[in-house]
Amino acid sequence: MEIDHWIFISPHLDDVVLSCGGLVWSLTQAGQQVSIWTILAGDPPDEDYSAFARENHAAWGKSGPEAIAMRRAEDEAACERLGAAPRHFALPDAIYRRHPQTGEPVVHNDDELFSLPPEPQMASKVAALLASEVPPEAKLVLPIGLGGHIDHHLVASAGEKFHKTAAFYLDYPYILKDYNAAILKAGNLQKIETPLYEDSLAAWQDAVLCYPSQIGGFWRNAEETRLAYRNYMAGGGGRLWVKT
Repeated sequence: MEIDHWIFISPHLDDVVLSCGGLVWSLTQAGQQVSIWTILAGDPPDEDYSAFARENHAAWGKSGPEAIAMRRAEDEAACERLGAAPRHFALPDAIYRRHPQTGEPVVHNDDELFSLPPEPQMASKVAALLASEVPPEAKLVLPIGLGGHIDHHLVASAGEKFHKTAAFYLDYPYILKDYNAAILKAGNLQKIETPLYEDSLAAWQDAVLCYPSQIGGFWRNAEETRLAYRNYMAGGGGRLWVKT
């Protein structure tokens, strides 16, 4: 059997697992090499946190580097459950970024987080990172950028510039908020109808629950989380898409 190296690109420390963790598990169980690279996993550049960053820290129960360390540990546990290798890069999340010209925070609230375009200089940094780090033989899997989140758009747009993408995944649960994306509207993507079974679902659910700091923002408890993923997988969610 030919062994491929799949590299799934995650904007944040949970996005790949939340979006297609069952498929990741199925690949690793089939003997494939799978890595999950989180692009925006860096420590805050300083302690001059914006009010919006402090709001997020309050929700997580930890602040600054401690919050990021907690999220990295959650991601490592989730990746271990799926049999994937995590890699965390040092670029910061949007809540920690500031405009270099003005020093103003890039985002001030949730409305801006889900509506503003990514900074061009950050997109260039991510594209350069992928160009320098992705092995030529690897199969690269990118988010489509659904839901309007600035960081998802950032990684999706940078990856498109890279031109070595093998497949895409739909950003879940953001897909429930917004299904609009130029690449989907163009009609040149086709879903790979990969069968996923109960063992795939169980691994996916377990991995998602490795992120207790995050899932409370989407579901009320573990039972509701598991049910949401059962329904999503049964409806065809969590598969990859390729360009036709």
